[in-house]
Amino acid sequence: MRNIQPIRAKCRTEVLTVDQVREIKAATLYVLEHVGVHFPSRRALSVFAAHGAGVDWDTGIVRLTPDLVVEAMSRAPRAYTLAGRSAGTGLLLDGTATYFGTDGCGTRTLDFETGQERRSCKADVASMARVADYLSSVSFYWPMVSAQDHGLLAPLHELDASFNNTVKHVQTETVMGGEPAGYAVRMAEVIAGDRERMRANPPMSVLICTIAPLGQDPEGIEAGMVYAEAGIPVGFMAMPNMGATAPAAPGGALVVGSAEVISALVLMQLVAPGAPVFYSLLGSVMDPRTAEYIVSIPEKFLCNAAAVQIAHDWGVPILAGAFGMDDDEPGTWRMGRDHVYTALMGPLAGADIVTGGGMLRASTLLAPEQIIYDDETYHIHRILAEGLDTRTDALALDVIESVGPRGHYLAQEHTRQHLRNIWIPELSHPRPPLDGSQLPDLRLRAKAELRRILAEHEPEPLEAAQKIELQAIMAAAARELE
Repeated sequence: MRNIQPIRAKCRTEVLTVDQVREIKAATLYVLEHVGVHFPSRRALSVFAAHGAGVDWDTGIVRLTPDLVVEAMSRAPRAYTLAGRSAGTGLLLDGTATYFGTDGCGTRTLDFETGQERRSCKADVASMARVADYLSSVSFYWPMVSAQDHGLLAPLHELDASFNNTVKHVQTETVMGGEPAGYAVRMAEVIAGDRERMRANPPMSVLICTIAPLGQDPEGIEAGMVYAEAGIPVGFMAMPNMGATAPAAPGGALVVGSAEVISALVLMQLVAPGAPVFYSLLGSVMDPRTAEYIVSIPEKFLCNAAAVQIAHDWGVPILAGAFGMDDDEPGTWRMGRDHVYTALMGPLAGADIVTGGGMLRASTLLAPEQIIYDDETYHIHRILAEGLDTRTDALALDVIESVGPRGHYLAQEHTRQHLRNIWIPELSHPRPPLDGSQLPDLRLRAKAELRRILAEHEPEPLEAAQKIELQAIMAAAARELE
């Protein structure tokens, strides 16, 4: 694949038994039927009512029978492709690989040149898209921060900056509302070539957050229906906070979050049967002493992995979470500790796509060089998950026989061929300076690598006609939406 190295895990882990998955599913169906989910959208309520759901028009609460839920979810495809705009960038979500992306959409940036914290802008989105285009750990690009220099049109400008600076698949989590979603669909059509090619190979997908507990965002739901009808893959992410917006127990948090996500996915299937959808659930914990939002905690790691099993039991792909921990500084000890769990447990559980690279402070702060640390962590985990090669050439019996007892393998052709295939972490094991000088510290080396990428890497540009079309769409959106 073009500058993309997914994780194809031979090692697999499960944090839930088959019976536990069944229990969570049964509890989810109970909540959907007897408690319900709030849908603040007249159109969504009409769709549900037309299909026999219990709709309270005064409160906006929708209750779904198990038969309706199971039948609707049976229409959702288990496998489909997230396309890029160049050959070799398609991501087939069929359970055989895990693809990582960046994280977003933060509002603050540590300026790469000054180190000072400031509001994020469109230039940050563009520069990090270029870096993501280069790094083989990144399979798809989330706009990592908000284009806050463009007001109400910031989400569309984030898409514009992304499409212009990476050939990889782009996923947005900010273009919400029916009308803005329509403009985003038109932008995706320009990238794909036309509506039918966009449906067959969507260059864009969308993540929409639910509102815990048991609620939906009105703009998100309106946008989701537009995307589903257009054939744009759309997923819903629940973020239950144990002790605050979810029960203070991982099992209860999984039930509440799953009810939120599944109810939204059911709506997408009722609006557009067979629409490509995906599931996402990221748990967290409320600190009982301060009421702060904690993401660096074992319960979150377990919920992330459990959500993979739950999604696949429903028969849909899943977006899991990784990286993006609580720290304010890149490369800290705590971040290194927690990234082991978030970035490794998702692939080992079999997640289809994973987001999170490059962000700090619970995914609200961009420190540009953090993505270099995360890239190295990713490749360590990729090698761990893929396991060992025991094919004939890897076992090297002929070489062992040739060298014999008390020999040396340095001069062997096998050594020359295979040693160069062993990935060496450049940050922790850099090439020593030939002049004997002292190496810069780790963070300076990470910054230097990021600076090199930005100076040397030029993503494949859009065609001139595509650029003109995108500019026209942005101008039309400015006239209508601002």
